[in-house]
Amino acid sequence: MSGKRSRTKGAVGQTAVKNMLLDRDWRVAQLTAGVKSEDILAIDPSGKEWSVEVKNCASILPAHKKQAMEQAEKRGRPWMLVSKLSGTSSWVVQRQGVLPDIWR
Repeated sequence: MSGKRSRTKGAVGQTAVKNMLLDRDWRVAQLTAGVKSEDILAIDPSGKEWSVEVKNCASILPAHKKQAMEQAEKRGRPWMLVSKLSGTSSWVVQRQGVLPDIWR
């Protein structure tokens, strides 16, 4: 996939996740996509701030979780990884200390 196409796909995924968070009464600050920082900083309804990594790709890889964990550690926040389930409108949501969930 070309760099521009990949960035566009990433931005689409980030927007979808941002909207899902807002629909669940979270507050969000979308950041610039990149390897060196998380995609979104989000505050859940209880006031806890999360470092969110979004993956809008065909596979869910262990490297994605590792990336989310490393970026969150740099910021001193718990990690959250939101991965698109290929071919569906669903996302797998993994959070530090919370059982995985499926969001639509």
